[in-house]
This record gives sequence, C-alpha cells and structure tokens, in this order.
Amino acid sequence: MSSHRRRWSKARAGWVVIAVVASVIGPRTAAAAPTGARADIPDRAGDGFFPDRVEVADLQEQLENGLQARLPAEFAFIARVVMKVEQNQLPLELVKGTFQWSRGKKPYPFPYFERALRLRAAELGIQLD
Repeated sequence: MSSHRRRWSKARAGWVVIAVVASVIGPRTAAAAPTGARADIPDRAGDGFFPDRVEVADLQEQLENGLQARLPAEFAFIARVVMKVEQNQLPLELVKGTFQWSRGKKPYPFPYFERALRLRAAELGIQLD
C-alpha cells in the first residue's frame, strides 16, 4: 500500500513540476518578440508591432521564390511591384490574390502572375511599366 502512495506522489510531483515550468517559461517565450518581427526592419512606432512593414518586406522574397523568378527582367518586375505596394500605389491584396492564383500554374508560374497582375492593375488604372 505504501508503494502505491509513493508512485502516485512521484507522478503527481512530476505533473506539478511540468505545470510550474510551463507557466514560467510559456509567457516569456510568447512575449519575447512579436510574431513576424525581423531584426533588419526598424520599429519606428516603438511599440514592437509593425505588421505592414513586415508583410511588405517579406513580399519580395515571397514573390521571387513562389513564382520561381529566374531572369533579371523577372526580378526587376517583382521589385517594381513591391515598390508600388510600399508606395500604396498598388493594393497588397491584389498582388497576394494574383500570386495565390498563379502559384498553381505549370510549368512555371511567373508569366501567369505577370500577365494577370498587369491586367488586373490596368482595370484599376495602374501602370506597372
């Protein structure tokens, strides 16, 4: 009977230790850095939260990799698109939607993205040249 109590006490002590460690470590890791924060992007507001800058900063890398850009002209087009998004001349949601649609195109998604984005931007009166 006493061995049963001893086993139960050790098991209970183990769970107590896990709960204490989780409560101490959990909040610190969650509050350590804002989700998506990057060290190379300055936090101008000083509040540690800058979703638009992170999203736009990651946009160029996302487009280059997701669209499998290979040629200098393709990288230049992507750079122009990112610049227009940063200057609020081109809606980010338009770029993201076109990107998602073109990713499924085979064998190479970039030409589909470029053509579709040019057409959709032209409907809004935006030139991408």
